[in-house]
Amino acid sequence: MSKTVHIFSKPLGYYSNTFNEALIGEHDTILLQQDACYDQAQFASKFSKNLYMLETCSLARGISPYDSTILLDDLSWVDLLVKSDKSITW
Repeated sequence: MSKTVHIFSKPLGYYSNTFNEALIGEHDTILLQQDACYDQAQFASKFSKNLYMLETCSLARGISPYDSTILLDDLSWVDLLVKSDKSITW
């Protein structure tokens, strides 16, 4: 089973011409950072499973995570990447 971490740094609408939702596998993980955190609602509506947000980005932007969104500190997100098969930064 291949597990990919998809890293987004902008709101989901920014990727409308380049992103295909079919590229996200059932066991893949979505990691929100930077301004993607502002669009947590859109990401959560499309990818409610395995949705993560960087804690530092959440705090810097004053955003509280949804119940379905898991906050990661810096060490934890590095660990997430190490344990994945690959990562894609959009």
